[in-house]
Amino acid sequence: MKIIFAVLSGLFLYNALQAQSVLQDSLVARYNRNDFSGVYNLGSASWRSNTNPDGIAGWLQYMKSQTGPIMHSALTTDSGKAQFFKWDGAKKMLSFKLILSDTGGFEGFDFQPYHLPLSMAYAAPVSNDNPLKTHLDSAVHYSTTDFMLTHHLIGLSVGVVNNGHKHFYNYGTVEKDKMQLPTSQTVFELASIAKTFTGILLAQAVLDHKISLDDDIRKFMPGDFPNLQYQGAPLKIVNLANHTSGLPVELPNLDTFKNEFDVMKMYDHYTNDKFFTDLRSVKIDTLPGVRYGYSNAGMKLLGIVLEKAYGLSYQQLLKKYITGLLDMPATRTGLLISDTTSYTKGYSGDGITMPHGNWNMFGGAAAIISNSHDMANYVKANIDESQPAIRLSHKQTFTDGNFTLGLGWQISRNTINGTRIWKSGGALGFRSYCAVVPDKKIGMIWLSNRSDLADDEIAEMVDQILLAAKQ
Repeated sequence: MKIIFAVLSGLFLYNALQAQSVLQDSLVARYNRNDFSGVYNLGSASWRSNTNPDGIAGWLQYMKSQTGPIMHSALTTDSGKAQFFKWDGAKKMLSFKLILSDTGGFEGFDFQPYHLPLSMAYAAPVSNDNPLKTHLDSAVHYSTTDFMLTHHLIGLSVGVVNNGHKHFYNYGTVEKDKMQLPTSQTVFELASIAKTFTGILLAQAVLDHKISLDDDIRKFMPGDFPNLQYQGAPLKIVNLANHTSGLPVELPNLDTFKNEFDVMKMYDHYTNDKFFTDLRSVKIDTLPGVRYGYSNAGMKLLGIVLEKAYGLSYQQLLKKYITGLLDMPATRTGLLISDTTSYTKGYSGDGITMPHGNWNMFGGAAAIISNSHDMANYVKANIDESQPAIRLSHKQTFTDGNFTLGLGWQISRNTINGTRIWKSGGALGFRSYCAVVPDKKIGMIWLSNRSDLADDEIAEMVDQILLAAKQ
């Protein structure tokens, strides 16, 4: 009798697991073919009655853009009511939490970050130059290997600064199928980290009495721009530096182009005159300084304003006030280099080689290239805050709840490391992150030749490395 009971119990368990496996496989199949209404329909009747199908479809569409198609799914934890699966997508891995229903289907699901077990991260065959001698080395190695493998990254160059000491770590390769480890001299696009350079240059112009943060931006522009005001309130210089100008994200509207390569061709010949022509068509619909709205166009305009105020090119300003003073010889503006051969190749989330950006494209918003060696010097200077312009660029100019901005910098208070002053960057083929915590004398630069990575996920990794750096 006991044997029969055991056989029956095993059979019931097997059938239950088979049913759960079929449900999971069906979810993955529908997710992969963008059948998000089909995913919704697999939920229990009670779940569907309390859940908006359009909201679920929008959420799943966003997650699919982050993961790409799921290549492999495996059960990692089963607590009976809830199951956790490792979803290995073409772009990154995620943990998929599935809450089962007693009546069939599911009662809910969620996506969570997936982290490799410690032993697996250390055993992973990822090329690197980490000496693994200190606590910081180990923290960098686990965080970096985990992030690289779960996000399918190609190459990374990292610089950590702790009490004035610089530590460099490189992982992966500078180019797919080439197996060439990056070094601290390998050049990447900084993307929007360039905005912090523009913020420091603006702070210098304020100290030099060339510009006031409250100046009407039209003071430095050719001709009349009656459209650059709202009900008599003009756009001010500070509004360009903290994204409260009301200007559009890009000029011209990039949605009119078929692909990134067409955009690059257009920008190779995009002069300041064409930029000003496009600027005349802008309509400001809110009071400047009141509402945040990220604008590359605004930061590009700020770079042009600085050139006008000093009578120098942006590259000359960079060298005179930042790179020349901080020993950053490799740091400069990118010129007409959309051929993808001038420095490290960059890749999209789908692994496609992307064209490089250039000065005409974004100017003071995103047109600087550098390496981790130079940027470690930049990080150190921003930790020290001994230069008045750097210190001024860190001062708060706008806040909305927990969201705070300086001049080109973002400021996050109450992180695990205290107040972190930071900026991330994302170009067509690159992702970057620069963070400093002056109170703790720590900071780091993180450079990758793969785009489309989420800020919050990079920030989590950066915070863990910085936490190890101060110990």
